[in-house]
Amino acid sequence: MSLTALVNGAVMTMDPERRVIESGTILIEDQHISAVGPAGTVELPEGARIIDAGGMVSLPGLINGHTHACQSLLRGLASNQDRRVWNWLINVVHPGLTAYRPEDITVAARLYCVEAIRSGMTCFVDNHDAWPDQTLMAGKRVMDVYAEAGVRAMFGRMMFDQMPDWLWKETEEAMATDPGVVHADLWHPTDALLNDLEKLIRAYNGSAGGRIQVWPAPTGVAAASERLMRASQSLARDNGTMWTIHLVQGPAAEHGSTSIQWMAGKGLLDSRLLASHCVNVTRNDIALLKAADVRGCTQIASNSFLAMGMAPVPDLLHAGVTLGMGTDDVNCNGSVNLLSDMKTLALAHRILRDDPSALTPEKVLEMATIDGARMVGMEREIGSIEVGKRADVVLIDLRHPQMTPAAHLPSAIVFQTYGNEVDTVIIDGKVVMQDRRLTWLTHDKEQALYRNASERAQAIARRARIHTDRPWARTRTPTNG
Repeated sequence: MSLTALVNGAVMTMDPERRVIESGTILIEDQHISAVGPAGTVELPEGARIIDAGGMVSLPGLINGHTHACQSLLRGLASNQDRRVWNWLINVVHPGLTAYRPEDITVAARLYCVEAIRSGMTCFVDNHDAWPDQTLMAGKRVMDVYAEAGVRAMFGRMMFDQMPDWLWKETEEAMATDPGVVHADLWHPTDALLNDLEKLIRAYNGSAGGRIQVWPAPTGVAAASERLMRASQSLARDNGTMWTIHLVQGPAAEHGSTSIQWMAGKGLLDSRLLASHCVNVTRNDIALLKAADVRGCTQIASNSFLAMGMAPVPDLLHAGVTLGMGTDDVNCNGSVNLLSDMKTLALAHRILRDDPSALTPEKVLEMATIDGARMVGMEREIGSIEVGKRADVVLIDLRHPQMTPAAHLPSAIVFQTYGNEVDTVIIDGKVVMQDRRLTWLTHDKEQALYRNASERAQAIARRARIHTDRPWARTRTPTNG
């Protein structure tokens, strides 16, 4: 049995009473929390590893409900700028992902894990779409890295199997704007997609001590057939997982209804579904999501970056929809940092509603922890610091100028953190970072990773013929007349 005790620090439990312990102790036995309480009330067993959390606050590990980990090597390209989402996908993302080579997958996944852990993220849903013609090998590379890094991850195999006429027209128009790019085709036959998915589920679902799950992830209503949706729904049910889609909620003209209404009519809304984005939803859409207990995820930074619209978060929460947060692609966000995105989320909805109480720091913190656990179907196991739960815990160091004073802890975490205040990260009872030092990757190897990733990113852009630079862009100034 391994024993670890966090002592002398504040504890934000996120338990049903939302207890905040000013000076507390957390005792971890193997993978689980065995005791939590004020200092002096928890007996420390002989031989326990003691981590002094003085000057810090413990909180549950942050949960990212929607991301694309391997797209990290496409970050920072000039071509990511100034594009609408479909043009961006056709001319930057899909060509880049198809130009990856085997080792690029490993490097991208490892870079993502380093950044995620360093910003306090312990669990994430990865919508994987890199190297589309070699799904099994790509999946193995990614999940081997996740096992090595010690993260908790839901590997969602993204699947595209249909191209309606209107979407093909948009694709052709987008391709015409960048004819020099090596354009890619991520669409594959339904049977082949499902066959590969079932192999991944058999090989990896529940691996790494249960930290890794494999989810079906049909991309969305436009590019995934009804048959693929139904098969995904069944596979999630049969294997005890969830399934996820991009429910951006653009017009679904071919169905004569919104995407949510169409899915409801087909019986495709259920409590195992994690619907990401959810922008432009109607009141009726929200009612349908609530009635089916669909879990939602909002990506404030990426939706703003691509000018896609914004999920009506206060309305969804008021209706009782379970809602968490996601960072989405790093190449339409800039970083893997839920702490940063929490602040953006709170401020955006305050200004949109002209109401400083529209989204409180307490609620935003819940969305990143206990509500995030509900979002991924794991609220009985993670999301709060309670006896019996898996020990996913992060320590945030309050001894920084921007954290001083930290008069109100929820506000301090949501509005004052940069991300580099994360001192220690524990996942499933294992310390994966302490004193800002990763335990599974040496300093020298981490620095080599950054150099390697930068070189590989440049090579990917060259192979895909994606623009990496552009003249200095200036804001267009409106003129009179």
